[in-house]
Amino acid sequence: MKLVPMRFKGVEWHHNPAEISFECDKQVNELKSPNGKSYIQNMERKNMVVKGKGQLFGEDCLEQFDRLFRLFSQGGAGVLVIERIEPIFAVFEGLKILGKPKPDVLEYEFLFREIMEKKQEDKPSIYVIKKGENLWDVAYITGVEIDTLVMLNPEIKRPDEVCEGFEVKLC
Repeated sequence: MKLVPMRFKGVEWHHNPAEISFECDKQVNELKSPNGKSYIQNMERKNMVVKGKGQLFGEDCLEQFDRLFRLFSQGGAGVLVIERIEPIFAVFEGLKILGKPKPDVLEYEFLFREIMEKKQEDKPSIYVIKKGENLWDVAYITGVEIDTLVMLNPEIKRPDEVCEGFEVKLC
């Protein structure tokens, strides 16, 4: 099985990161009452943080990093797609070169922070693919499961490769 490359805002990583961590916390408060008992107040979940490390390699490793740096510099939010993980709406918060670049190898770290916005409420029957989007993006934006989209659109052979302007059936 071919792994889907990590993607953010339509830009793919040439090589998936070697390490990825997901940090997700909740705000929990302990309330003490005068009678000596404690009560736990479970607040909402905090925004998830996705961190990772990897290597860019090949003669064009500096160009690969420059492409990631331009993506980072753009700012703004987009859909972050990582193999076997539910896509999230996030901002690219950090990018760092680790150590001294070696010939044809550059080690780096990245950090994304989830933005917890409501997904689209209205359920249209089709979605038109925009530039840089794929079926994972459509699943996130519309709230329709990726398996459902694949079943409804058998002409799509690969969820990560859908042409701009293609009309995806949602129901």
